[in-house]
Amino acid sequence: MPILTKTSVKTICSLTGLAFLAACQTSGVDGVFSGVLPKKKEENTQVAGLSGEPVPGTNPNARSSLKNVRNELTDYCPAVRIRAGTESIRFYKGKDRTKDDNLRYQATLTKVARECAYVGQNLEIKVGALGRVITGPAGGPGTVKMPIRVAVQQGGCSRHFELHQTQASVAQGASNGRFEFVDEKIVIPAPTATNVRVYLGFDETPNAKSSAEACT
Repeated sequence: MPILTKTSVKTICSLTGLAFLAACQTSGVDGVFSGVLPKKKEENTQVAGLSGEPVPGTNPNARSSLKNVRNELTDYCPAVRIRAGTESIRFYKGKDRTKDDNLRYQATLTKVARECAYVGQNLEIKVGALGRVITGPAGGPGTVKMPIRVAVQQGGCSRHFELHQTQASVAQGASNGRFEFVDEKIVIPAPTATNVRVYLGFDETPNAKSSAEACT
């Protein structure tokens, strides 16, 4: 059996496909997986977790942009968390959600990740997730659309609060399928304290409002 060297591990974790996130993740204290989404091209990048688990709160992808930022938190990359109760969602046949026989699909978020880059006076955050959908008694091959909410809070205010629609497919003859999701449009002012929180989860309330006031 070939032995993986540090160089080969680094190569594996720098692959751009979101499907490879599972090999580059770590579980936080709250049981939610979070890690770093690999960049497409980055020279002389130090990959966290080369000899162990990724170091929480570090940003190995922003080295070339540090000179643009006027604060001392240029290694800070907020972790992604899944709010309790939003890690899974169920879809039923008809309006009766009390009968298990009416269950068509159940989708579950299995891993989340993030990538940070400091550009000018801003922090750009890319958030990604992997998930799985399984069929229920009333389900079968087909496509299911799922609402995923991404929220970013800084201190006591809301920097980003957006609902996305993603989808997963179950092939003919299969009982489950996998899906991936990426939100790469998060831009906030470069933080001056480690008080940024990023949340991701299913949300069936399309007109929901953030629990925090908008930042001024």
